[in-house]
Amino acid sequence: MTATLALQVAMREALLARTQLCRLLGGAHIFDEVPRGANAPYVAFTGIETRDWSVADQKAHEHFVTLETITNQRGRAAAQAIAAEIEAALDNAALTLEGHTLINLRVIFSTVSRNVKTENFGVIQRFRAATEPL
Repeated sequence: MTATLALQVAMREALLARTQLCRLLGGAHIFDEVPRGANAPYVAFTGIETRDWSVADQKAHEHFVTLETITNQRGRAAAQAIAAEIEAALDNAALTLEGHTLINLRVIFSTVSRNVKTENFGVIQRFRAATEPL
């Protein structure tokens, strides 16, 4: 398994294990690809950028993972509550990755904004992770 996929799988598992997050989402609505017809609220992995972060004697990767939360609320409260649960689950988490070691995982960016079409609020969060192969 690649470091990128191992990281995504571990992050998703950590989010699904967060009972309050799943309650806010109305179920296990955390997707790699949002199913057609999926109703909000949900969280989706919308981008993962991976860069070589190796040193002379050690292979390593740096990852930037973007999560997008879509709500069905016209207020910020639901979006902010979901974002707080995501951050609590992932920021500085000690996740176990298949075939790789997670060095660190930190939230580096979060923004809450209104969708102009639906008028509902959503969140974009970006995380930075560093990994090494086992």
